[in-house]
Amino acid sequence: MEKLMIKNVLNKLGFVRIALVAGAGFPFIIATNGFAQAPPPPPAPGAAAPAAEVERVIVTGSLIPTAEEVGPNPIFALNRDLINKSGAGTTTEQLLQRQPIMNGSNIPVNNNGTGQSGPTGSAAIALHGLDPGATLVLVDRRRVAPFPGSANSGYAFVDLTSLPITAVQSIDILKDGASTTYGADAVAGVVNLNMYKDYRGAQVTIQYGDSATGNATGNGSDDAEYRGDLLFGVGNDTTSITGDIFYYKHHDMFNHDRQNSLNPPFLSSNAVPWNLQLQTQAILHPFDINGNPQPPPVLTPAQLARTTNFGTAPDNSNGLTPASDYIYDLGTRVRSFGGLLPGFNFNLYSSSYPRQERWGGYTAFEHKICDDQLRLFGDFYYVEAKTHDELAPDATGNFVTPGSPTR
Repeated sequence: MEKLMIKNVLNKLGFVRIALVAGAGFPFIIATNGFAQAPPPPPAPGAAAPAAEVERVIVTGSLIPTAEEVGPNPIFALNRDLINKSGAGTTTEQLLQRQPIMNGSNIPVNNNGTGQSGPTGSAAIALHGLDPGATLVLVDRRRVAPFPGSANSGYAFVDLTSLPITAVQSIDILKDGASTTYGADAVAGVVNLNMYKDYRGAQVTIQYGDSATGNATGNGSDDAEYRGDLLFGVGNDTTSITGDIFYYKHHDMFNHDRQNSLNPPFLSSNAVPWNLQLQTQAILHPFDINGNPQPPPVLTPAQLARTTNFGTAPDNSNGLTPASDYIYDLGTRVRSFGGLLPGFNFNLYSSSYPRQERWGGYTAFEHKICDDQLRLFGDFYYVEAKTHDELAPDATGNFVTPGSPTR
């Protein structure tokens, strides 16, 4: 009986010991958590409170317009004041092509091709040097009918020469691609032209330009350019009517109108032996491509006085093989060994700048209903353009580029 009581007392003491250990640990945990969440001590009287630190949060993919003070602005805007200060007031294309991110050309580099921007006399715009079909051109944030022709790539484009520069109030250029919003024709970006809608008054613009060089024949200037424009508008707080009438003309210029292109190396026979377009009949005493001499023709002393020697590399050579020797008549082209024909100057008939003439008009009407809650508007465009370009006729015989074998 006594042993049993001692055992029970020991068991009770063991329980008390365990309870004391658990009770001692629990207050320690509570104290630790309370220390971590304790607020900072208040500042001393008269001391300034520490400024709260604000971290910048960058959001990607938001529809909120990016502020110019925070990051790069993808929209480049040209208002009327900047357009006037630019000095490019002849055509809309001439204004846009001066922007660093744009490429534009209203005529091809050569007159027998369409160029990147489209047929001769038209004008397209391209952002970042891409094809004009990758740049979307809008007028008042709406699509317009494309030019009936197409660029070399086959894509349609908007002819900027049909839009009078005087009637443009501002231009917005989206420098980044916007294919997700507009489609595949806006891969390079978007150009939006805002036309005048509520112009008040009238403005007359007359411009004339010409070249002081004059043509090669001494008949005075030949590169004349004329432009006339009338912008007008009437209206009140609720109704406005704006219109524009324009006329543009540019004279053509031929290659023979300049000394540097009057006698270029574009003859069937030419006196510039280092840059020739040759014909087989022009060779008076050729060696074949293997260097074997051919029977020379019978030449008169006058014909021999006009000849010169030149060399071309043999066919399929590696550039190290000695050139074959030929005798070439500088002033004439030989049709046969028995007779001579004068050389044909292609630049006497081909134009370097086409003749352009266009006129048209633009009218916009707008009426506000219910205090700007509803608007009734409409616009009308009409342009008639004529372009005249000339190419030289074909000469007798086939051309051979320098370095090619003559058979």
